[in-house]
Amino acid sequence: FTAARATPPVDLSGLGASGPTAAPSRPASPSAEQSAEPSAEQSEEPFGPAGTPGQDATPGPTRPAPGSPIAHTEFGDWKIDRNGLRFGAAKVAGRTYDTCDPVDAQGVLARSGCERAIQVAYTAYRGHLKAVRFMLAFPTAKDAKTAATRLSRLSSTGVNVRENTIFDPFVYGKIRTNAARKYVVATIVTADETAASKAGKFHLYLQADTTSYVQRRDATVTS
Repeated sequence: FTAARATPPVDLSGLGASGPTAAPSRPASPSAEQSAEPSAEQSEEPFGPAGTPGQDATPGPTRPAPGSPIAHTEFGDWKIDRNGLRFGAAKVAGRTYDTCDPVDAQGVLARSGCERAIQVAYTAYRGHLKAVRFMLAFPTAKDAKTAATRLSRLSSTGVNVRENTIFDPFVYGKIRTNAARKYVVATIVTADETAASKAGKFHLYLQADTTSYVQRRDATVTS
């Protein structure tokens, strides 16, 4: 796990990695395990002074205009309430980057031609879980798929995160990565002991929901 260049380094080498995540649109059955809804309570954990080009969080979400570049303002608080399965998290910060350099920890994104990036931070379960969404734009779908494959093969994360958006140490810690159209979606979730048992399913649905959003966004823009 590599911290952002603007903050002191964080040793999170124990972070687990995960390959492509299938989007679970609904519970497998009425008897599927349910999760209590995480608290949407705001956490005072801003990104802090900008050490790299970007934009601080603003109230959102805002619907993207057709053909517009990705921006963190497309994402607000995250909530799912579907067939009794409920998750939620409060957006605490976000940044939009005109290039991928600030988040490219190991050069993998540059080698695939990454053009633009956003990073959005969340808190849930009364501050016991922290999540970060990344959305990375590439010239083609093939470039995005190549980058996602390369990221999934790294022994540590290939994206920079800011120190105050993750737990260190953590009980649960994992990154999930998917290619979706011309984008790579990566989500990082860390949790302390209190929320660790809920973090896995929370993470699965956060990743799937973000990937699904990317698919719908592109369909809207190109329709």
